[in-house]
Amino acid sequence: MEMSEEQIKEIQVRNRIVEGARQSFFEYGFSRVTMDEIAVNLGMSKKTLYKHFSSKDELLKSVMSSHCSGMDGRVQPIMENHTTDFIEKMMIMGPIVAEHIAKIPVLFLKDLEKNSPETWREFQEWRRTRIIVNFGNFLKEGMEKGVFRTDLNTEGVVTMYLTLIEGMFRSEVLSKLPLTPSQVYVMIAKVLTEGMIDESARKQFLEKTRPAMSEFSLSI
Repeated sequence: MEMSEEQIKEIQVRNRIVEGARQSFFEYGFSRVTMDEIAVNLGMSKKTLYKHFSSKDELLKSVMSSHCSGMDGRVQPIMENHTTDFIEKMMIMGPIVAEHIAKIPVLFLKDLEKNSPETWREFQEWRRTRIIVNFGNFLKEGMEKGVFRTDLNTEGVVTMYLTLIEGMFRSEVLSKLPLTPSQVYVMIAKVLTEGMIDESARKQFLEKTRPAMSEFSLSI
């Protein structure tokens, strides 16, 4: 069933409000922006704003939902495309994830955690679920296509990646690093896929450490 012109206009107004609120929240912080200020910035009446969103908390949830949906909309088609060369897929996925991470300022995350803990928990749960599902599938596909080692314990690697993301992207950690969120993500991805050992020392390192690892039956 096709939507009426009026319904289309209502959706457009709602989307405009969400985008305007996103810009304000991300720039100034959720707690420092009022509904009155959002209405003024959008050039609309408070009546129109409250017609679509009954509170600032409801508007915040829509902002975060929009951000998460945008991420899913770009990532899922890539994840579900099994015909693309896997290494090419890796090269496409990395910048997309980094870009979406970079869109959320550290100060906003800190403010969200403190002043809207429920929305913060929902965002954390969304991120956790996506990591477990998407990264797990990504890892398995890489093994099947001969890009990742097949002796890896997938559950262990997924848990390690999840722990790194959750730990490194805590607001109190990010605020102390001389790195942007996207740079942190790239660093994690680079260390996981390429390791810390320089290529020139890799052979010597493996020769010395593999016997010890075999002795303890470590399957990483």
